[in-house]
Amino acid sequence: MWGAVIGIAAASLALAVVHQTLEAINQSQAPPPPPQKTAELPPPGPDFKKQPDGKWAAPLWESASAKEVLSKARKGLRNNQQRCVSQGSVACSSSSNGEGPSHSGGTAAAEVEVEVDQSIRVKCMLAEGSGKLDLSDCELQGVPPAAFDVPDLEELSLAGNQLAQLPADISRLTSLSRLQLAGNQLTALPHGTCNLTALQGLWLHGNLLQELPADVGQLSALTQLSLSGNCLSALPEGLAGLRALQELSCAGNQLESLPASIEGLTALKKLALHGNQLRELPADMGGLTALQELSLQGNPQLASVPESLASLPALRDLSVADCALAALPATLRAAPALESLSLYGNQLHEFPTAVLQAPKLRTLWLEGNPLTPEAVDSLLAALPSSNLSALGLDERQLALAPPALAEAALACGKLRVSGPAPSGGGLGYFKLEPAPAAAAASSTGSSRPTTEVLVVSFGSAPGTPNWGGLLKKVRAAATAPQEQNFDVLYVVDPCRSWYSGGDDGYEHYEERLRAVCGRYRQVVFIGDSMGATATLLFAHLATEVHAWTPQIDLATSSIRPGQGCEWQAVLKQRVLDNVARCEGTVVVHTGSWRHDLDQARCLPTHDDSIKVQIYSVESHRLALALDSRGLLMQIVRSAVLQAMGLSNKDNIRLANLF
Repeated sequence: MWGAVIGIAAASLALAVVHQTLEAINQSQAPPPPPQKTAELPPPGPDFKKQPDGKWAAPLWESASAKEVLSKARKGLRNNQQRCVSQGSVACSSSSNGEGPSHSGGTAAAEVEVEVDQSIRVKCMLAEGSGKLDLSDCELQGVPPAAFDVPDLEELSLAGNQLAQLPADISRLTSLSRLQLAGNQLTALPHGTCNLTALQGLWLHGNLLQELPADVGQLSALTQLSLSGNCLSALPEGLAGLRALQELSCAGNQLESLPASIEGLTALKKLALHGNQLRELPADMGGLTALQELSLQGNPQLASVPESLASLPALRDLSVADCALAALPATLRAAPALESLSLYGNQLHEFPTAVLQAPKLRTLWLEGNPLTPEAVDSLLAALPSSNLSALGLDERQLALAPPALAEAALACGKLRVSGPAPSGGGLGYFKLEPAPAAAAASSTGSSRPTTEVLVVSFGSAPGTPNWGGLLKKVRAAATAPQEQNFDVLYVVDPCRSWYSGGDDGYEHYEERLRAVCGRYRQVVFIGDSMGATATLLFAHLATEVHAWTPQIDLATSSIRPGQGCEWQAVLKQRVLDNVARCEGTVVVHTGSWRHDLDQARCLPTHDDSIKVQIYSVESHRLALALDSRGLLMQIVRSAVLQAMGLSNKDNIRLANLF
């Protein structure tokens, strides 16, 4: 919130200062006069209050007038940039004729540079009063020296810029408690970063970091550390010094192992390691006594987990899906707090049914494992009397059991059976949930009725089909049986690779999707954020696409994989090409946040089959906002009913939702 507030204040003040500066440039060829002192600047607006020391305090909330000022400032900056580019091209043309660069082009460039410099200067002055400095999304290639002169700076955001390195002066900001560096091009951190001992939150995701400083453990106050989407192959032993650390995200890196000292993180509650190259885990992880969530999915070479996990007193959620597990320790039956265990997509032939005795275990997912008939029989026999509320198996596994045993397991209401997974194998969560009538026919051995509509849900959270609950609501809202006659394919990228849109992994996903989508007359894609990118990336396989806040140009995104510019360019081009190949309708849903609007503008505007729907939600989490207001289900239900050729009596025009 503070970033937006300070940005508004800075933009309003910058607009006034720039206006004065540009007048000076136009009136005289002489250098402009020195910038005025803070106290002499015009009042930025009625929403800002002047403090006794002459500094302006930013408003606590974004008022209408502040938003208007910010909008005008941004529009003016974009217009100047466009004029600069246009006149700059003329200058290049003139230069080729031997006339040199045009004066107007140079003036436009100077205007843009002055405007940006003034905006940063004013933000730094405001930070002297607030202790918070937001320089995110400023296209910076270096940190402005003025940032290091702000006394007692507590929060600094440099996210979404083009920083390839940090200056050593970063060590001067000893009062920093929050440092946001996501979405840059950093390959390393200066050792001075470890002197910021007051730091509580450090966000470094979406960079190109290859290593961390060995003395990172000096950040003893750190509670949150985000390293996802980098190029890390190892973590330093000194990590154990982070005794206050509660959340550590290392997803989407190249980690092959973990330091044994990691068990020293006694305050750690969440550990995200999905999408790496882990071969093994430390044998002793029993020191992680506060750990509640451990995500290991998408480590294709991880063949085992240590027995010490069973001794973790707080561990509730354990996901080791899409790995190479050949066995599971039976000691997990003693895990006192374990509630959810995800093991789908492994190489398990046997399963220790004693694990079902874990006192709080409620959900167990085993789809896509080559279980033996004996293993399936044991699971089904133990299911009715277990504490489980859901056991996930696929149709192939269930077919191994005697019909009477399968029917008894289904009758207890705890068995969740998915359809056959698409051929091709490899990474990626692919789970086909048939329509209720088709599922009932499959469980009794009857021929499956024809289903002509498929809804493909692309997840944005690794390992979690986060549209599952909403699609269940869509089925529950049916007023007639035929309104439930659609299959659902849940697809999730556990490796945080944006469905491998920038490399050969794309072909793996495309092949498996094509194998399923080709069976249906109508195919509806839905997804948000990274999942929305996937809906566009494979849009040529769909008849209708609904993408909520997609990321198309990852070069301007803070949340992205640890890949370089070439990889990002390949993904963007594939998205544009496949959207153009789509023979159906593409609907992009976006909020009013500038970043998301810019992403939507990447798509061609002249194509009538591409529609952009804008909502008054200033957040990237648009789907969540719509869901909280009961609107997301209406949109999805309307799309599904339309695909089935049915009318929606409760249909509401998108334009009327806000």
